[in-house]
Amino acid sequence: MIEKLFIIGVAVIPFTGVWGIPVLGELKNELSAFLFVLALAFSFFPLLTLNGSRQKPTFFLTHVYGLPVIALLMLSVIAISFAANLPTIMDSVFQERTGLGKFATSTGLVVYGFALALLTYVLAGKKSWDKLILEPMAISVMLCAGFSFFEILGQSSSMMNSVHHALSAIVHSGVTLQEWDTRLHSVAAEPPNFANSAGYIWPWLLAAMQFSQGPRRLTFAALWVTLSGMIVLSEARTSLVVISGLFVVFCALRWIYLPMKQGQDPERNIPFANVMFLLVLLPLFLYVGLHADDMVRAVVTGDRVSNLSRLASMTAAMRMFGEHPIFGFGFGQYGFHVTTYMPSWGYLSYEIREWLNGASDYWPAVFSVYCRLGADLGILGILMWIGIWLGLARAVLFATLAHRKATGELPFASYPLIMSCFCVLLAGIPNDSLRAPMIWITMGLSCRYLYEMKRARLAREQLKLGGQEPAP
Repeated sequence: MIEKLFIIGVAVIPFTGVWGIPVLGELKNELSAFLFVLALAFSFFPLLTLNGSRQKPTFFLTHVYGLPVIALLMLSVIAISFAANLPTIMDSVFQERTGLGKFATSTGLVVYGFALALLTYVLAGKKSWDKLILEPMAISVMLCAGFSFFEILGQSSSMMNSVHHALSAIVHSGVTLQEWDTRLHSVAAEPPNFANSAGYIWPWLLAAMQFSQGPRRLTFAALWVTLSGMIVLSEARTSLVVISGLFVVFCALRWIYLPMKQGQDPERNIPFANVMFLLVLLPLFLYVGLHADDMVRAVVTGDRVSNLSRLASMTAAMRMFGEHPIFGFGFGQYGFHVTTYMPSWGYLSYEIREWLNGASDYWPAVFSVYCRLGADLGILGILMWIGIWLGLARAVLFATLAHRKATGELPFASYPLIMSCFCVLLAGIPNDSLRAPMIWITMGLSCRYLYEMKRARLAREQLKLGGQEPAP
């Protein structure tokens, strides 16, 4: 039952606008959260262990590779920031919420994320990743495409529009859609939500297309093209950032870091390739730094209020980071201090005014996980987050290179795992939430992959010591 709940949960990740249960907080409108929480509730019984037998929870935890270290690192940074800001957190109140309450719910979301990562880790050792991850993602694209069919045709056909509204009343029962917004929502609450979910599916379908043959390859190619088309129609900034970056990562893996055809040792090219990427990125950062004032002026005088809201919110967060650069203001505390650091031009946005004067029940967003971590946790939080995902991507890359050198095999999961680690980093540029389930599923899968690579290496070493050659 736990496996089935998890698989269905992966398939419905893009459904982010359903009617929800308020007790789930940030997760209340995400259909996948109901299924993952239920699966986690079942797994608290001593039934889900690495070997499928009844054991105590201590046995469960001692066989987990990597995840406990990552959890300890992240929760330690959160705890240090909390201790450094305890008096302020205890006194903070904004829109009937307290600083301590917001800290508890924000930290609870992270704990839920690590629980989901742990569940993913365990299930990935029990079931084929095709059945656990890839096929549910393929079903997810079909569901999104089916709904989007009526959404697109509904703009030109009254009959299709009626069907779309009937379906939307169920799929979007927990949110209010803006009728003027003609961007593709599909089954998500907003176009950026859809683009964010689709961004994590995109590399898995691309890798499946590359590693498959015959009709299976054609199927994944059709799904990948369909998903790419829906991402374009969503017209979300998230998609531009994420997909552009993932395409670069894929090309770098395909021809430099992890070529599909075994030839010259790619490890010799990695240092040179790293330097070249830095040389390409450096002028981009310099350009942004030199033209920052012009960009701000263009946004302030432009007609896109969403751009103004985003820039103003991120500017406030960066000002908070400048005030408390080491420990930040405490996890989840951005909203309690945003009015103090909001630039005057930010109030030109009616969205900002509504969020900050209590006219809506919307908690002030930062719109960038890096700005949020900088404001909440300081430089420790930013380095921690970047270090986790670059570290996992690097570990998966070198474990794969070592495995390929020893066996001649290139595991399918290597490509999408590395790309998904970068997807987390890229999606964090235009998104500030840590609730996306694929963040934590990627973490669990990456740690499981590294554990399996370690087991395979130890098995090869034991066979060699015994005078036997390992099987291919």
